[in-house]
Amino acid sequence: MGGEQEQHFDCLIIGAGISGIDVAYYLQTNCPWASYAILERRSNLGGTWDFFKYPGIRSDSDMYTFGFSWKIWKSAKPIAPAKDILEYLNEAAEEQGILKKINFNTDIASASWESADNQWHLTSASGKQYSCNMLFGCSGYYSYETPFEPAFPGKETFSGTIVHPQRWTAEHDDLMVGAKVALIGSGATAVTILPNISDSASHVTLIQRTPTYIAGRPEIDPIAQFCNNWLPSSIAVKINRWKAVILGSLFYQYCMRYPESAKKRIMAGMFDQVKSVMSEDEFEKHFTPPYNPWEQRFCLAPGADFFAPIREGKANIITGHIDTFNEKGIKMKDGSQIDADVIISATGLTMQQNFP
Repeated sequence: MGGEQEQHFDCLIIGAGISGIDVAYYLQTNCPWASYAILERRSNLGGTWDFFKYPGIRSDSDMYTFGFSWKIWKSAKPIAPAKDILEYLNEAAEEQGILKKINFNTDIASASWESADNQWHLTSASGKQYSCNMLFGCSGYYSYETPFEPAFPGKETFSGTIVHPQRWTAEHDDLMVGAKVALIGSGATAVTILPNISDSASHVTLIQRTPTYIAGRPEIDPIAQFCNNWLPSSIAVKINRWKAVILGSLFYQYCMRYPESAKKRIMAGMFDQVKSVMSEDEFEKHFTPPYNPWEQRFCLAPGADFFAPIREGKANIITGHIDTFNEKGIKMKDGSQIDADVIISATGLTMQQNFP
């Protein structure tokens, strides 16, 4: 290999997010003889939780099961904000000596297997070269550079700002103040953003093609809080984790085995949240997914915060198909017009291959 001398390791891990840190832990625990390094292209660890900056960014799975089994999430807040998750990841990496194994600002441009020496050979964007016997791709499933943005007709005619949550900056926080906002999407990102901009925006209209099941749950898990307060930490965290594992599995099996019963219960819970401002016909239109619970991702709203702006008149929902963008906002196929100063396109991520 030409150029700069290669650094060789038994194992290399691409990415210092949750999966990369987890791999490093098990590697050094079960194979202490193996040399390894983590190659991270950003200046911080954490992946998603350091990358996204949109309002209210938080986990969309409970942290007792999403977090590490070797460092169980201690907080009684199962759906956690990105700030708390980053603190947790930094603490875990520091405690286990993993932090010193991370090579930050190392963007791997290519990785190829060479049969001649039975090794992987990697080159960074800056020209640094690495080799290893085992390569772990922990770089995530979506492209950081290219979010999924449908080609909406007339997009170029809109006079305001259009932003995808993946490209959110502090400037967009300022744009929310006093603005009429059209929020496109009904997944976890849209469900998170709506309650977190509704106080600063003049009004938020969520535009969805397909409704989503959304369950309000307590922001603080009362059982976890009780265990944390009254039991030794080493016991409390295990109870909290296994409770989440077992109840989550039981709820999933209930939805799969008895879909009509599950649907009825979930729909009743959602209607209770909005019945003071929404008729049954309106509710059916905006909150009835064309699939059974857990056939697609199930959204959680801590403290049922998604529903509060709707009850307070700060937000509304439009269900239908977008016809075109225009100068003033968005025209729907039924002819209705949604005027907006800012359009947030929470339309998802672009999948990518795991290796460079």
